[in-house]
Amino acid sequence: MKVPKKVKKYCPSCKKHTGVKVKQQKTKPKPKTKKRALKWGVRHYAEVASGHGGSRRPVVHPVKQSKKLGLLYECETCKKKFHKQNTKRAKKAQVV
Repeated sequence: MKVPKKVKKYCPSCKKHTGVKVKQQKTKPKPKTKKRALKWGVRHYAEVASGHGGSRRPVVHPVKQSKKLGLLYECETCKKKFHKQNTKRAKKAQVV
């Protein structure tokens, strides 16, 4: 998805439509924790899930394939920065 470098948008600090510069923020991945296989919680979950009942906990669904764009807008008149709420999803984004 291609996003233009300059757009005319509503600036919340100026309270009017002005030209803004668009930058893309890098989204940081969440750290992955490593579970020890002999912890009590892991052993307990294995015991509960085994047998005729199956898994009692909710099934983990696969992760979404695309991330929401992190776009940062900078007003050209007042130089304030703001985010856009409810951005679109895209696998790849370019600020052109």
